[in-house]
Amino acid sequence: MNEDLQQQFFTHVEENTPLYIERLREAVAIPSVSAQLDDHLDDVVKMIDWTKGHIERLGGTATVVPNPVATADRPLPPILLGEFHVDPSLKTVCVYGHLDVQPAAKEDGWDTDPFVLTEKDGKLYGRGSTDDKGPALSWLWIVEVHQTL
Repeated sequence: MNEDLQQQFFTHVEENTPLYIERLREAVAIPSVSAQLDDHLDDVVKMIDWTKGHIERLGGTATVVPNPVATADRPLPPILLGEFHVDPSLKTVCVYGHLDVQPAAKEDGWDTDPFVLTEKDGKLYGRGSTDDKGPALSWLWIVEVHQTL
């Protein structure tokens, strides 16, 4: 990456940090707890749909496929596949991530509601912010920046 493009990239990220934080806030607020599917299957699907919408707004193809090990007795969330095609002659980048989270409650030792993104001492806290909603979604924002530049 040449220095001019690199500077444009960092400037764009700095200028849009509030937007990225707001998107993370929206994602953290969806309690997509896969370990408690009886209570949260709809939330996991909501998180998948939320992410699918962002992929499509960025011009990507988002496909939701049934989970191959789901049964009528054991419903499981679908799988989201997202693709961005630029040039078939270029190398491909494959990113794997998950949008579900583990159970969390204040009683587990959280200082704040785990499903409310909270800034404390310059750090952001919220279930999924680092494992793995934040990192998985950041790839979409990288695509967005590169499309903008």
